[in-house]
Amino acid sequence: MLIWTMVFLGTGLMAAQTQPDKNTLREEKATHAFEKTKALIGSAQFAFEADRLISSTGFSKSLVTTPNSIRINGDQADIYLPYYGELRANTPYQADGGIKYVGQVQEYEVEYRDHKRKAVIRFSIDRGIESHNFIMSVGKDGSTRVTVISGGRTSISYYGITRALEESTGF
Repeated sequence: MLIWTMVFLGTGLMAAQTQPDKNTLREEKATHAFEKTKALIGSAQFAFEADRLISSTGFSKSLVTTPNSIRINGDQADIYLPYYGELRANTPYQADGGIKYVGQVQEYEVEYRDHKRKAVIRFSIDRGIESHNFIMSVGKDGSTRVTVISGGRTSISYYGITRALEESTGF
């Protein structure tokens, strides 16, 4: 009985000593991942590829096999996102139904929220027929939510991953 008590106490003390080490390692790994993400966002050369969209009405669609991306290279953007939502009466009909744009972005800004290990990127584009505001929320590991707000459409959110331009598959 005495031996079991000693084994039990010894095991408990060893587990208590390794737990802070696991937490420290987890924190260091998360901090390192966020620093890599900050460097990627700071380079202004990255691509976002969505695997799911959710409209403002709650409609959800997988985009795994649907071409889509936002490619940022400096102040230039190459955007193709499918759109599933409602067009407003003042928006001209577009046969493709998506958001397509190649050109310069306006009002590009990045905010780092270090305590949450998140970067928030805001920019807008003007396609002539309508303008769009983008809010990209990028987590420490590159997981990203993009919300698109437009004057001519209901808002829509895309979920996916942000990575370096050379790592993206493009469309």
